[in-house]
Amino acid sequence: TLTATSTGSPTVSASTTLTTSAVTVDTLLVDQDLDAPDTRTYYTDALTAAGVQFGVYDIKSGPQLPIGLLQAYTNVVWYTGNTYPGPILRYEPELTAFLNGGGRLFLNGQDLLDQVAGTSDFVHDYLHIDWDGTEAQNDKATANVTGVAGDAVTDGIGTITINHSVLTAAFEDRITPIGPAVGAFTDDGGNFDALDVSTDGYKVVFLAFPFEAYGSASDKSDLMTRVFAFFAAP
Repeated sequence: TLTATSTGSPTVSASTTLTTSAVTVDTLLVDQDLDAPDTRTYYTDALTAAGVQFGVYDIKSGPQLPIGLLQAYTNVVWYTGNTYPGPILRYEPELTAFLNGGGRLFLNGQDLLDQVAGTSDFVHDYLHIDWDGTEAQNDKATANVTGVAGDAVTDGIGTITINHSVLTAAFEDRITPIGPAVGAFTDDGGNFDALDVSTDGYKVVFLAFPFEAYGSASDKSDLMTRVFAFFAAP
């Protein structure tokens, strides 16, 4: 708490409270599920199993995410759970600055792109997704996802079950990657529902389905390990 007191009128003063964060690791986990339900342990367990040290920022506790905090990290793992509609819209300027600074972003959520949320400049130019805002690709309940042969992240991953009981919802999306992004997973119909991209100094892995619903704990730790290997690669 900082207090300023007038030297000319000592009875006049004002104070404010500032919160500082000591950044001692390279990775920040951004929790935007708003505890509906609370799925953080799926991420903390997977990160720990992958040998990644991390800090945590909870959007529910602090909706005003400081841009300086994001920029203090190299890697950001951000999940939105069931948050709807357009959960990342208000944070796209901060995410844009983070990626422009060479950041690495692992982003996922349930129905994250629904309606106009998927038509923003950030989604088009940084996630590299073509989204027309209709229901053509939206809310496609997906029983399984399959890795893509030759992909930098998912090559060799077989078919993984999506457990809809985790979020009690089935609103996965299909995406159309825009180059240089490439599809990383396909859904039951063989359509892309994830991508990865390495361009202009930044890297992104995006899942149009919830990571917390992805397979077993071992499957999650394997995917998290692969994502961070992709981030670390030249």
